[in-house]
Amino acid sequence: MNRATLWMGTIALLAMAAEAHSQVTARSYSDGGVATARASGVGNVNLHAEAAASRGARADARISGTGLRGGYATGASIAVSDRGRAVSDVHSDARGWGARSHVESVAGSIRGVAISRGNAFARGNSQAVSYSTATAHHGTAVSQADADARGRRGGSALAESESVADAYRGTAVSRSRVQARSDYGGRAVGQGHAMGLGWGRHANADVRVESGARFGGRSHASGSHLDW
Repeated sequence: MNRATLWMGTIALLAMAAEAHSQVTARSYSDGGVATARASGVGNVNLHAEAAASRGARADARISGTGLRGGYATGASIAVSDRGRAVSDVHSDARGWGARSHVESVAGSIRGVAISRGNAFARGNSQAVSYSTATAHHGTAVSQADADARGRRGGSALAESESVADAYRGTAVSRSRVQARSDYGGRAVGQGHAMGLGWGRHANADVRVESGARFGGRSHASGSHLDW
């Protein structure tokens, strides 16, 4: 089993696992054209979007979710292309006490370009978690994960992001951005991780973590990166 077959199979398994727990599912496929999939929701939402394309086509999967009044907004977006461009984009916004915002974005391409972006935002006694993975076989992989959590009126804030870009005989660029804020005795924790794997060519990883607490709060920030 070669490397391309292995990671394509892994992406398929991730898609099935995410779909099993989703409330809204959008799926699209194109052979030589453009495949787009969109999923959106407001309230306590769990979304899934999946796009696949072959013969140089473009695959574009996007998710937008909003959780209100302490609800949750979670989602997974997966885009795969063969000799084309795969774009996966997830945005999640949760608000209120106990708000939870969790996103996962995956993009994969063979002899093409894979772009994956995950953005999670939460405010209240909140948690924002973002995972992004881009993988390319003889191509370019770009991954960015952003997480922003804000604890209000003594609430805690946890922001965590993890970005992985893996390019076999290609170029890998990985970015992780984290912000955590709290006040009035609350605790803010920010954690960021970025990994760039450029087997046989070039890799770059970059991490930025900011954590702040006001009026007697506690703050902690940690970051790690790997270029290979």
